[in-house]
Amino acid sequence: MRNIFITAVRTVVLLFFVLMTVSTFADNIDYTKEYHPLINKAELSIVEQDFAAALELYQQAFKAVPAPFARDYYNAAVCAMLLKDKKQSQAYLEKLAVKGVSINYLAKQPVFDSLKTTKHWRKFRRKYSKYRKQYSSQVNPDLRADLDELYARDQYFRQAEGGLRMYGDTLRKIETANTKLFLEWVEKHGYPGESLVGVADTLEQLPRFSIIIQRQTKARNGHDFSKVLVDAVQQGRLSPQAAAYLIEQQVGRSKYGSKAYVKLNCNSCKNNLDGIDRYMEERRTDKELLTIEANRKLLGLEPFNDYKKKVLYSMDDKRFKLDYSWSVVNYQVPSEEAAKIMMERFVVADAE
Repeated sequence: MRNIFITAVRTVVLLFFVLMTVSTFADNIDYTKEYHPLINKAELSIVEQDFAAALELYQQAFKAVPAPFARDYYNAAVCAMLLKDKKQSQAYLEKLAVKGVSINYLAKQPVFDSLKTTKHWRKFRRKYSKYRKQYSSQVNPDLRADLDELYARDQYFRQAEGGLRMYGDTLRKIETANTKLFLEWVEKHGYPGESLVGVADTLEQLPRFSIIIQRQTKARNGHDFSKVLVDAVQQGRLSPQAAAYLIEQQVGRSKYGSKAYVKLNCNSCKNNLDGIDRYMEERRTDKELLTIEANRKLLGLEPFNDYKKKVLYSMDDKRFKLDYSWSVVNYQVPSEEAAKIMMERFVVADAE
């Protein structure tokens, strides 16, 4: 009896140290070094249409960290579909459901049409409620609701008659209060990433509460969120692409090149403006490009040229999610004269 007790105690102690080791390992992981470089290679393999290599790289990345990103699970599921590995695709869809992505959203994606006639989809649908319960149990729904409330406060007077013109002072006070609350919650819970508040039913690129950060611009002497965002990226709570965009919104300049391309739309322009109908880039000096590359590397972003390849590829292949809503900026130009002036700031992209 005594030996059984001693064995049980040793087992509990061993399990405790194993859990502590795993926890410490997870806390010390820097996603900018362990995860995102592998994701970049996987996405470049997609651009090269080597889906087997991409899937293998995704699997390596998923094993390297405790909490992969939903977007990457999605792209891995698409790779598996194209390799006719429906079982593996189903497995990644299950992980998306546990993160909060709805089955209705996934069912609307054409790339999964052939999966919906198989036993794998039937199994996924049958167990979907279980995954939703798991999602609800592991995230903080109260915090998500509080964050949504901050967004609602931000929008209330902006949507009212008179908007910013009439309620400017009130809106400034709301923005200050929202920032204070948000920073308090970050201090208490950590940055509210996917593991903490989940993702929306759809694969959102930025949660609604991100507007709090975007309001705090350098031009208006707003709070500088750079350190909060960089720390969140390293901890795997925020994608580097989203952080880069938010930081650029704050500083008011292209620090990372998040806006890869520009498209000018001019209904009144004639067809004699060279490049008006093509993707363009900002004119940048060699020094500016070197600075962008250095900034991107520090944040765990892929090299700038790799990013541009993915954005262009995504224009034709809609099955994958390789670009972002901010990757291409569309400007509506009122006249040919205005278009000529704007085009002085841009250069036609090298390749499309």
